[in-house]
Amino acid sequence: MIKMSQKVTIRIEDVWKTYIMGDNKINALQGINLDIYKGEFHCIMGPSGSGKTTFLNMVGALDIPTKGEIYFEGVNLSDLTKKQLASLRSYKIGFVFQTFNLIPVISALENVSLPLVFQRFPREERRKRAIEILERVGLGDRIHHTPDELSGGQQQRVAIARALAGKPSVILADEPTGNLDLKTGFQIVELLRELCHETGVTVINSTHDLKLLDLADRISWLRDGEIIRTQNRVDVFIGPEDVRIPQ
Repeated sequence: MIKMSQKVTIRIEDVWKTYIMGDNKINALQGINLDIYKGEFHCIMGPSGSGKTTFLNMVGALDIPTKGEIYFEGVNLSDLTKKQLASLRSYKIGFVFQTFNLIPVISALENVSLPLVFQRFPREERRKRAIEILERVGLGDRIHHTPDELSGGQQQRVAIARALAGKPSVILADEPTGNLDLKTGFQIVELLRELCHETGVTVINSTHDLKLLDLADRISWLRDGEIIRTQNRVDVFIGPEDVRIPQ
């Protein structure tokens, strides 16, 4: 177990998200309470439809709770304007999606550099930073390749590099292995964990795959919009057949 800071980066207090569909109310999140610590790799574990994506949307300031509060580095997100929320997403949060979300007509280098344009990095600094992080994720020889010239695992590495390029304090990974085979998926999550502990960035990774939990510092189990328990990885027993690592 990697020792992590006990400083709270994200605090979630009694967060609900309710959707109205005709005469029905659907509670996607129901009274979530959770602290996420600085520098930890935290897995949100749950089946499809349990509320994982809604949870990440709340934490990532992409949506607002129906009720409850979310504090990001001590700042209550509900106190921020739309412009301030956009700035927070740009400078403080990196996103990694299941479908990669790369721009298909530009190179890996340009995809990784793009967020730095909005952060007003000078051109040469953008290029230098993008090359450094692409080399770190093992794609130093693929920087001029477009997404359709890369494998799924390589595309997800580009997406991770893009998320890290602006040096965020938090990375949100929504089922980042969903479109990858098991071996490649494990490698991607392992890379995320290594980068988390090297750089001190906090990673929240949603998954439904038990085989990936062995890489987490802590695990929150989400069912029907509720966190039923949060545990340190060392306290979770998963049988050998569940955590078998592909060779």
